[in-house]
Parts: sequence; C-alpha cells; structure tokens
Amino acid sequence: MIKTIKLLLIFIFTMQLCFTSEIEVVSESGKIIDLKKPHTRIISLYGAHTDVLVSKGAKENLVGVDKSNSEFGIKVFSYKDSVEKFISAKPDLILIRPMIRDRFSGLIRSLENANLTVVTIKPQKFEELDNYWLMLGKLSGHEKKALQYIENFHKNLAELKKKADSIPLKERKTVFFEARHKNNQTTSLDGIPAYILKVLDIKNVAFDATPAKKGSSVANFPKELLLSRGEEIDIYIAQYGAMNRSTIDIIKKAPGYNAIKAIREEKIYIIDEYDVSRPTNGLLEGMKKIGHIVYPKYF
Repeated sequence: MIKTIKLLLIFIFTMQLCFTSEIEVVSESGKIIDLKKPHTRIISLYGAHTDVLVSKGAKENLVGVDKSNSEFGIKVFSYKDSVEKFISAKPDLILIRPMIRDRFSGLIRSLENANLTVVTIKPQKFEELDNYWLMLGKLSGHEKKALQYIENFHKNLAELKKKADSIPLKERKTVFFEARHKNNQTTSLDGIPAYILKVLDIKNVAFDATPAKKGSSVANFPKELLLSRGEEIDIYIAQYGAMNRSTIDIIKKAPGYNAIKAIREEKIYIIDEYDVSRPTNGLLEGMKKIGHIVYPKYF
C-alpha cells in the first residue's frame, strides 16, 4: 500500500511539472521560437519526432519526413539532400536531432543562411521525455493532445511498475544490457534503457558504468570488469539496430564470455533498439518485452 501511494505521488508530481513548466525552444541560429503560433509546414528528419507528431494528430502539419516514415505518404527528405530541395518545400520549421547537427553541420548552416528555422531536440534522459513531448505539441499547435499523450504514458507506466513491485525479492534477476558490443559499452545510468531496468526492479550489473562522454546515452564498461562480474549476470540483453549489430552467435563466441553465467546458460536475448531508446510511447512495449524476457511468469 505504501509503495502504491508513493508511486501515485510521483506520478502526480510529474504531471504537475509538465502542466506548469514553461517551455522555451531555441533554433540553431539562436532565435527563440514563438510557440503561440502553430507550425503547419514541418519537415521532420527524425522518426521519433514524426511518430510523436502523428500520434498527436499533427500529420497534416508535416510536409516532409525521413525515410523511416515513408509509409505516411509524405515527401521524404534526407540530411544528404540539397538545400534547394528543402527551400522548395517552404517549411516553417525543420526538426532534427543532435546526431544530424553534429555530423552535418554544413547543411545546417546552409539551411540557416537560407532563413529556414532549424530546431534540434532529443531527450537524453527518461526524465526529459515529458517536456520533449510537450514541446512537440506546442510547436505543432497540439498541446492538449500532447498532455493527454503524457498522461496516458504515465498511467501505463504506473501499471507496469505495480506489476514489477509484486515480484518476490527471491525471484529478482540481474541483467547486463549491451549497447555496443564492439566498443564494450552499456547504457549510461541516465539513459532510457537503464531507467527501464529500474522501473522493472531489475538489477543492473553495470551500476557504476562511466558515460562515454558528458550527456551520452551509452557508457563504457570494460570487458575485464564485465567478465569479473560474470557469475552475477542472470540474463544478457543486447540491443540491435544502427548502433549495434550484435547477434546471439557473436555474443556466445566472444573470447572469455564463457565466464558469464547467462552466456553458459544461453540466457541471451536481442531486443530492437527502437523498443528501448526511441523517445515515443512505444517505450511501454519495450518495457513489456524486457519484462517478459526477465520475468516471463509476471509479464
């Protein structure tokens, strides 16, 4: 009962924070964006931005998306396209993420020089999700739907937490989450996957992992340290996607990995990177999948 009350109070506080927070959005050129007027010609170069906007009823606001959202029947754009292609679409807002800003700075400068408004957003921490979703709602003129989106997410999150809290202590498991096999990296403690483990009351064996760099969603976890804690690891989970092409076979054959209990017992699982890192309400499905992997009896 005490846990339930505590969880409810946390939920209420989170929602109050979202409902009252003042959101300020600044473009790459340093211009403060007017949030009172909705943007109706948006180009979104990140699938998560697009998914959230569409979920809030803002599909009609989009005049361009990246190739991962081509199924929406909206013109496809790429960060490799010419500036002229962007100009011809007459966008009133171009949404990108930090990776595009950092890797294609020349394009961003050219877009700014063409007087196009470019905004870089992406939550790095679980705690930043609410403001991210609210920001997209304000930018597209769908703030009320954004608040509903946030509320529904937290209601479902509370249900998953309640289910995890019911698992007896003697049945709790310890997991290693692989973010990048090649670089010996796991999720940073501020990263979304680490928060998922926390919500589900799963012990993270890499509790002291060092972030690869400030604000990074991945953390360094040397192979020697991983193997030294091998007997504690009940389950080995690796994300698969653009940043990690690891497979069960690659993990099983990695030199020295036989020192890991989960490897010897073949408790190795691959999960789609989108399910545990893409900042949409699809994270709930990722939580359910990890819950089922670790606690199939309860999820």
